[in-house]
Amino acid sequence: MTVVNRLVVLLPGFEHMPVEAHHRRFVREAAKTAPVYDMQLTETAPLKTSRPDAEVATGEFSLHTSGKDWATQTDFVLYGLGDITMFYASRNPLVRLLSGTGALLDFIVTGTFFRFVAVSWRYSLFFLYPVILLGLVVAASFGAYDVASGLVSGSIIVPLVCALMTAGILCWFAHRKLHLLLLLDDWTFAWDIARGQRPGVLQKLDKVVADAETRIGRTPAGTEIVVAAHSLGAICALQVLDAALRRNAPRRYGLLTVGSSLLKVALHPSARALRESVGTVARSNATWIDVQSLTDPMNFYKSDPVRDLHIQDAKSPVLVRVRFRNQLRDEAYRAIRRNLFRVHRQFVFGVEKRTHYSWHAILCGPESFADIAARGGLPCDRPKPAAPAAIKIQGSAAR
Repeated sequence: MTVVNRLVVLLPGFEHMPVEAHHRRFVREAAKTAPVYDMQLTETAPLKTSRPDAEVATGEFSLHTSGKDWATQTDFVLYGLGDITMFYASRNPLVRLLSGTGALLDFIVTGTFFRFVAVSWRYSLFFLYPVILLGLVVAASFGAYDVASGLVSGSIIVPLVCALMTAGILCWFAHRKLHLLLLLDDWTFAWDIARGQRPGVLQKLDKVVADAETRIGRTPAGTEIVVAAHSLGAICALQVLDAALRRNAPRRYGLLTVGSSLLKVALHPSARALRESVGTVARSNATWIDVQSLTDPMNFYKSDPVRDLHIQDAKSPVLVRVRFRNQLRDEAYRAIRRNLFRVHRQFVFGVEKRTHYSWHAILCGPESFADIAARGGLPCDRPKPAAPAAIKIQGSAAR
């Protein structure tokens, strides 16, 4: 029987979720995926969290998966990056609006937006989404001012109040229904990372990197190490692997980035340190898989981080492209395809049909990360959904 021991460092994207919620989602969706890939799955160690004062929460849990002639024990270290993103959501709405608008303007003035267009034009549409929403709010406010001026001649106060009320109502609607403030927080965070500003946030990220690097350094030599990140978590993942390589360069590491927003920051001219981390990883013997999807407008589809950042003498990641409609039943796909954020999260959700990509099958399955990369993805010789399999879940994930 083949037995695999693996350590996975999990880095979520820009979501306002505590580490406990990320853990519940991971185990729930792993249970959904397990039978599709002929895996039996048991949570052998329930979530154990630690939360140093004013720092990022860390969760540890373990999953045991098995199948015909194989077994895998995977230990997970999950960093609650939501503790960082919640800082942005906790600010005054006006501050969130103004800082997000400033971030968007900075990405335009520095030419970063035009680099988005050159690298992946679909991503530029995602950038323009909040810009268009803000433009509509401004246009409607001016329209309300003009209408009120025509109805109440000789008064400035009434038209101004009407314009401000219109702006406030539309901003509230755009926030509640169209996620405007979340998007602006997301761009503010990217701006802060690119510019190296907001010391409190940077210090927390530095401590995540240092903690992950220490845990990786303590891992026994026979244990496979994979750093796995979704969306903006890829930025932290490159920094973690950079630190691990500086400590122990000969060791083999795996890097899995899915729906990555790495280029969102790395293409900014001020993000030199991040580009250096990408170069360190790309020139090492680490195995990097980058998963992209045409369906998701929030990832850089058809990009190559090494090529697009003009990194010389380095190897590109293994690029895996997936169609979400091929992973889900028709009714499930129809239910999510118009939800911008749900589609983006599908990278880390469970699947109903076997394809060459599954977040949970890669991280919990029997194949080594290097073998998956060499093939260009998982084996997918059985496209039909599998019958449900048994799963034992302990601890907080059972709720």
